[in-house]
Amino acid sequence: MTRVLLTNPYGPYELKWGTAPSDLLNARLGRGHGAFDMSSHLPTYPLYLIAENLKVPTTVLDFPRWDDFIHEIKKGYDFVAIELKSLHVRRVAKMIGAIKEFSPKSQIVIGGYGVSALDDQMPGDKENLRDYILENADHLCRAEGVRFMRELVQDTPVDRPVTQYHMPLSHFNLPGMQNLQIRSPAILVSLGCPNACEFCNTSAFFHYKKQYIAEPAEVYGFMKAHQARSGGDTHNFILFDEDMFLNQEYVRELGRLIRSDKKTWGFRWVTFGSIKALSTFEPEELRACGVQGVWVGVESSIEEDGQSKSGYAKRAGKSPADVINGMREWGIFTIASTIVGFDFHDHENIIEDIDKFVQLKPMFYQISPLTPCPGTRLFEKMQEMHRLHDDYDWNDFHLWKEAPYDHPVFKDGDIKRYYDYAHEKLRTKNGPPLVQLYESTIMAYGNMHKLADPFFRYQADQAAGLIRALGIYMKAIENNAPSPEVRERVRSLQAQADQLIGRGSLPAQLARQVADAFVGYRIGHAVHAGPAGREYAPPTTWTYYDKPGKEPRVKERREAAAESMSKYLARGSVGPLHIELPKLPKMALTNILRQLPSQA
Repeated sequence: MTRVLLTNPYGPYELKWGTAPSDLLNARLGRGHGAFDMSSHLPTYPLYLIAENLKVPTTVLDFPRWDDFIHEIKKGYDFVAIELKSLHVRRVAKMIGAIKEFSPKSQIVIGGYGVSALDDQMPGDKENLRDYILENADHLCRAEGVRFMRELVQDTPVDRPVTQYHMPLSHFNLPGMQNLQIRSPAILVSLGCPNACEFCNTSAFFHYKKQYIAEPAEVYGFMKAHQARSGGDTHNFILFDEDMFLNQEYVRELGRLIRSDKKTWGFRWVTFGSIKALSTFEPEELRACGVQGVWVGVESSIEEDGQSKSGYAKRAGKSPADVINGMREWGIFTIASTIVGFDFHDHENIIEDIDKFVQLKPMFYQISPLTPCPGTRLFEKMQEMHRLHDDYDWNDFHLWKEAPYDHPVFKDGDIKRYYDYAHEKLRTKNGPPLVQLYESTIMAYGNMHKLADPFFRYQADQAAGLIRALGIYMKAIENNAPSPEVRERVRSLQAQADQLIGRGSLPAQLARQVADAFVGYRIGHAVHAGPAGREYAPPTTWTYYDKPGKEPRVKERREAAAESMSKYLARGSVGPLHIELPKLPKMALTNILRQLPSQA
C-alpha cells in the first residue's frame, strides 16, 4: 500500500533579533513586555489537514531535527512531501538531497506558499538553490493541498469533502504561569483573498481569488466535534480565512448555528478581516456571531485626501479607529498589523504613523518591514526598478531585518530603529496585552449584562468570570508597570471592574488576594531572556494516521526550551495547571488578611 510522509524543514532554527520566529506571541504579536511576555506553539496545520484527509497510511513529522528526518526517510515512503517556507529554501534543498541518497525510490513533493517564490530568482541566491529544487522535486503543489495529494496517490474520489475532526491544538501560555495553557484548534474556512495587496504572497498564490474549503454547517460541525473530544463548554477556535467578513451571509449563518444550541453559546472564534469588510457589520452583531478576535491589516495610518496612503482596497470604509474601538466595546480583541518602510515614509511621518497605530490600543500587533516576496507584484515592481539589494537572499524572508531594497529615505539601521520605537511605545503607552483584554472585557460586560437577550446574558456572565481571572494579573502589572501612565490606567480599570461586578464574598476576596500574591511573586521574579543560545527547537511530533477517520497516534519529544508546554489533558479551552506555590514571605498571609474588609 502507498505510504506518505509529510514534514516541514528541520530544526533547530536561528533566533531573529533575540526571539524565536516560530513563537508567534513572543516574537511578533506580543513582543517586548519582558516578564509579561506570553508564549505560544502552533503546529504546522497544513500537514495534519492533508494527513486526515488521505485514506493511505500517512505520517506527519512536525519540526524534526536532522537525525529525525534521516531516520524517517530511511523507512522508504512512496511519497515524501515537504512544506516549503521561503526562509528555509536552503534546508529544503538539503532535505531533497538526503531523500535522493537514502530513499531514492521516494517521490519528492514540495508544497506550501514558498512554492510560488520559486517563480522568481533571488538576487542573492548564488548557490542556485531555487534551480536545484525545481530540477529535483518530482511534484510541486500549486493548488489546494488535500485534493492535490489525493490525486497524486490515486485516493478517490478526489473531490470528497475535506474533514477537520482531528486537528492538533495551538498552545498559548500566560506570563508567569508557563504551564497554564489556552488551547485552540484551527479550522480552515478558505484559501486566497481578492483584496490583492501587492506585498501578499498568500493571496498571490491563489491568483487573488477565494476558494472555500468548508461551509458554515461544516465549520460548526467541526467545532462541536472538538467540544465532544475535549469536553467543557467554553472553546476558542482559530478560523483561517484571509478576510472572513467579505462574505456577510457566511458569518451570519455561522453565528445563527452557534446561537441555535445553548451548549455552543461558549464558542468564540478568531479570524482575519479587513477594515472594508468589517465596516459592513455593527460590532454587536459580530459578538452575536461568536467573534472573539480579528486580525486587521491597518498597514498605515497616514492619509491623503481622506484615504490611506497605502492605497490598499481593503482600507476602504470606516476609519481603523472606529472599527477597532467599536469591537473593543463588545469584547472583541484586535490583532493589528502595520508596515514600516513604505516609499512615502520619511523620518517624520513614520513617527506619526507609528504613534497613530499605538493609539488604536490593539491587544496584539505585528510591526513588519515591507518585504518584496518572489511571486508578488511588489517583487516584480522592485525588480524592474533595480531596487533589490544584490545580497537579498532566502534567509531574509522574515520580519526581523533591515529593508532588502533601496529606500528613498531610509538607510541601514533605520528600520530596526523604528521597529524598536514602535514596540517601546506599545509597551510604555498601552502596557501588556492582558491590560487591553481586561479593558475590553470590562467594556463588553457593561454593554451586555443589562440586555434581555439570553445569549448576551450568557456572554456577560462569561465576561464577569474573565474580569475576575484577569484581575489577578492587574496587581502584578500595577506593581511592575513599564510607565506611570500604564500604572494609572491599570488602577482605573481595577476600580471600574470593582464597581461593575463587585469584590465578591469574603472567601472569594481571600482567594483573589492569595492569587494576587502568587502571580505577583512569579512575575516579580521572572527574568525573560528568551530561548538560550542562538537556536530554538519547537517540540518534535510524530503523528501516525493509520486508519481513515480514526484519531491518530501521537509521539512527542520536547526540547529543554519547550518544556513549559504541557500535554493536552484537561477539559475545555484551558489546559492543565501544574505549578508549585512559592514560599511567600513570612508575613504575606497576615498582610493579605489585613487588606480584607471587616465584613463580607
